[in-house]
Amino acid sequence: MIQRIATPAAFISLAVATPLILAGCTDKPDEDAIKVTSTKTECDLATSEAETGDVDFSVTNNGNKVTEFYVYGNNNRVLGEVENIGPGVTGNLTVEITDPGTYTVACKPGMVGTGIRKDLKVTGDKKEKSQAPADVNAARERYLDYVRGQLNGLVAQVTDFTGKVKSGDLEGAKTMFGQVRTFYERIEPVAESFPDLDPKIDMRWDDTEGGKTEFTGFHRIERFLWPPQASEIGDKAGQVSPDDAADAKAKDNAQSIGVIADGLLKDVTTLKDELGKPDFSFETRMFVAGPQALIDEVAATKVDGEEDRYSHTDLWDFAANVDGSETLIAELQPIISGKDQALMDKITEQFNGLRTTLDKYREGDGYITYTKVTAEQRKELSNQIDALSATLSKVPGLVLS
Repeated sequence: MIQRIATPAAFISLAVATPLILAGCTDKPDEDAIKVTSTKTECDLATSEAETGDVDFSVTNNGNKVTEFYVYGNNNRVLGEVENIGPGVTGNLTVEITDPGTYTVACKPGMVGTGIRKDLKVTGDKKEKSQAPADVNAARERYLDYVRGQLNGLVAQVTDFTGKVKSGDLEGAKTMFGQVRTFYERIEPVAESFPDLDPKIDMRWDDTEGGKTEFTGFHRIERFLWPPQASEIGDKAGQVSPDDAADAKAKDNAQSIGVIADGLLKDVTTLKDELGKPDFSFETRMFVAGPQALIDEVAATKVDGEEDRYSHTDLWDFAANVDGSETLIAELQPIISGKDQALMDKITEQFNGLRTTLDKYREGDGYITYTKVTAEQRKELSNQIDALSATLSKVPGLVLS
């Protein structure tokens, strides 16, 4: 039986012109979809116009880096996304847009920064939003209660963590780092729906475009707690880039990090307050796609050690993303089992296998440093994650059929 542990559905929106999303990668693009071509410098749309209702996108990555594709509403809220589109791969996305208006789409080569943005004009009559089955709606509401609980824990933990940082108890802060991030990683896709808040909280150096944007949040504090060492500096995946190391040397000090710590606490509190509003909702298709989205978070930025490149606490993040995915599946399990018990059995088996592998790296109440995980062991994790993602990609269509 799936253990109910953790986390988010990777997507949300307020009931305004709200979309539902279903995303996946394939080498067979939808012939009726808006063709999008992503390169290092371009995000080309075959057409910049669409009609209200289901809007399909077929995103082909002709660049040499992994890319992402986002659709934003006029309130800058993420309405839909498809991540981890490798070079030469096509990702498909369906967004239900009920209100006419001007929307924004963005390609993010390298999955960093604000992306290359284009306008999409949606015309036609205002439409009623699709109604999900009652059992799916009930599962979604239970899950939202869980997300709010995680955010309460996040704010409490960040309060303690930032207090240690500001008081100079750096060893205490280092001990907390992996654990405090667990609450965020479990609900990461939900948080990513707030494109103004998520970067402030969880940006990496890569997202600053070489320092053009201020480096804030968890990873800026992480860099201060674990200053880059000469042996860690380089241009390979998981290493600290030379410009990152130079910025750390010039700017990381107790005074500047105190300001960053205050900002982090303010931002996670704002996130909690936004999600705590009675009228907050997240879309059905985003909810049912959440289990795969969380597993894909691991594949996109964590297997290579890029996420926690200073502290090497990556395995905490791995486990938290798996927690979140399992929690979503636990809510959906009765529906999946009622329609396809064999699929539910396979999902359970794959989660158990991934958990068994992660447990090999436990140490005390946490995990060993990721630097101790060999290339072969990382490959084993990667293979299990990819296989689980492929299985979870079948969940949205089944649940909503």
